[in-house]
Amino acid sequence: MACVLALGVAACSLKDVRAEAGASTSASASAAVARAEQGIADANASATASREAALTPELRAQRDAALAEPAPAKPAHMDEESARGATGSVYYFLDLYRYAFMTGNTTELAAMSEDGCVFCKSVIDQAAELHAGGGWANKWEQDITNIRYYDKLEGYNYNLIHVHINYGQMIWCYPGSDPSVSGPDEDRELKLGVRYVNGRWMIGEGEVIPR
Repeated sequence: MACVLALGVAACSLKDVRAEAGASTSASASAAVARAEQGIADANASATASREAALTPELRAQRDAALAEPAPAKPAHMDEESARGATGSVYYFLDLYRYAFMTGNTTELAAMSEDGCVFCKSVIDQAAELHAGGGWANKWEQDITNIRYYDKLEGYNYNLIHVHINYGQMIWCYPGSDPSVSGPDEDRELKLGVRYVNGRWMIGEGEVIPR
């Protein structure tokens, strides 16, 4: 009986040691995670401070104006299943394209982009990358001069929208670097594949037509 009791006490002691070791390991891991998170936060704060310091008052004003850009208004009837709805949705998509590069907000752009749209994903990723580095785009002029809707052809999943658009000068700003400027681009052609899904037009594919 004494041996049994002694073994029982030993077993209890071993469990206590294991529990304490586990608690110590868990606490150490939690502390390590907390230190890593604090290190990341400090690094991000330092990077943000460096980017701010690199901005001239003029660039800071331009950035603030870009970030304050209001979301584009949805055209009337854009959600109806018609040629008018499809073309209105493309007008809105192109406004969202500019808005995303100005503000970094890609939520609505992503909402009307199908998962398999390579063109859409490229736009969203580029806008996100620009703003992750503290950059932005100034507002540019854009004027759709011609837009055509084509009925879905047999064997195709999408309706085609063919757009001609004039772009004004574009200025892309990066902290610590000179702004990148591209001149006006007139009569640029775009082709967009659109599909009516669950009460709205979605962008399924896009292509910039080379000159």
